[in-house]
Amino acid sequence: MSIKAVIFDLDGTLLDTLGDLTSAVNTALRHHGFPLLTEEDVCSRVGNGVRKLIERSLPGNAGKAMVDDCLAEFQSAYDEHLVERTHPYQGMPVVIEAFRRRGVRMAVLSNKYHAAACRLVNHYFPGDMALTFGERPGVPRKPDPTSTQEVMSVLGVQPDEILYIGDSDVDMQTAKKAGVTAIGALWGFRDRASLLEAGADHIVERPEDLIQLLDRLQLDAAMQAFERNGFTWTFCATAAQAADYIVSQCKGKKIGFGGSMTLDGLGVYEQLKDQADVHWHWKGGDQLPKGDVFLTSANALSATGETVNIDGACNRIAASVHGFDACYVVCGINKLAPDLTSAMRRAREIAAPLNAKRLNKRTPCAVDGKCHDCRSPERICRAMTVVMAPPTGMSHYEIVVVGEELGY
Repeated sequence: MSIKAVIFDLDGTLLDTLGDLTSAVNTALRHHGFPLLTEEDVCSRVGNGVRKLIERSLPGNAGKAMVDDCLAEFQSAYDEHLVERTHPYQGMPVVIEAFRRRGVRMAVLSNKYHAAACRLVNHYFPGDMALTFGERPGVPRKPDPTSTQEVMSVLGVQPDEILYIGDSDVDMQTAKKAGVTAIGALWGFRDRASLLEAGADHIVERPEDLIQLLDRLQLDAAMQAFERNGFTWTFCATAAQAADYIVSQCKGKKIGFGGSMTLDGLGVYEQLKDQADVHWHWKGGDQLPKGDVFLTSANALSATGETVNIDGACNRIAASVHGFDACYVVCGINKLAPDLTSAMRRAREIAAPLNAKRLNKRTPCAVDGKCHDCRSPERICRAMTVVMAPPTGMSHYEIVVVGEELGY
């Protein structure tokens, strides 16, 4: 199955909150004359909700009334200074953007009290998360799987379609109890041994490693799906390898090019122009309606085995399904979406606005990067094709995926 969604823990995974947590804890401790804590002390005490944090921070003989008082003082101080020292871990904004562009839905599940969790997520990741759950009355805290199951229900995904990313043994236990894949983050509050002992399926050392892990998991699902649908599938780790492969397949043939930033970036036209009969209107040539090979890209590839393209003049999408003996669809790993719905959404909401801006179109999306389903005379979203299997008139239809981000 493809990965359609991810759940992030908050403290120690998305955000480094230790500074503000420590300040708030020490505000309560200082008021009662108790010894203050270091960030390392607080780090060892978090993970099971704020009440448990306060209980662990007080002397062993503190009663319920003292815990209640200190908890109230902590929350007051924390609410007032929630974002003074807190910050996303380095690389995490890049991860969030990469997941968004790949059509993967995201959620946050935290044992932090709900109001604070929502404020932090809305402050640091506005509009990126489909939902955020903190500790809520009547709902058991992690590692109980209830909230994880609720997230899956809201997002409409199955356990094998979602990743749970966290930095603690509580997170790994939560994932295991919910039957989802557990990803342990080493930049947070716990070490490798404790994460593995708690059941982590994968360990990542840096936030950016999450992108590579997601891509690897999606590639496995996509390859199987495309091959089931009758396509040929080739993976090239680098753009240079992809260019060499395409050139080797096209020497001596009559070749048409579809307008593609991916192909332009690979430089295959320049490599082929002295070795084949090449036609590309972007390079001053004619638009070839028929030939041996049509080279193009796609706005999105679904991990369920379909290609998706939007076009204005429709010459590119027409040639991709008729007139040529073979078609090669070359895409960077950033074009891979988890399912057809998200692939179509990627084509409209990510690729089309970027192309409209590149072409200097006077459309709303070229200004703000968002799809408005406009009726502008310069609209480039005129037709969308979904190729579910190789057309019967073609002898060869190949998907070439590059393990680098290319094009839009």
